Amino acid sequence: MEQKRSSEEELGRELEALLAKASPPKAPDWFAAKTLARLRKEEGLSSAKPFWAVGWRWVWAAGTAALVAVWILWEQPKSTFEISDAEVFAALDAFVQQEEENRWWAGL
Repeated sequence: MEQKRSSEEELGRELEALLAKASPPKAPDWFAAKTLARLRKEEGLSSAKPFWAVGWRWVWAAGTAALVAVWILWEQPKSTFEISDAEVFAALDAFVQQEEENRWWAGL
């Protein structure tokens, strides 16, 4: 097994050496022409228009999101937790009764 690993390592080193000697392939001429044309077009677009003109979709999306958030918050009920007077008095009566039972058990 050790012998197999050493032969694979040697083969890997030889392949790395051969690949290092080889020059990378040259790109076709049309690739360079199209790339330069695209770069010129993008430079012309970025320098000609201000940010708000190019990013109007982002401005519209942010405004819409803000309006939706305000509408959702506005539509929520103002008071979601209401207690009637009867419930308050019932809770106070239960509290007094519990306190009296505690005092009886404590011997007070």
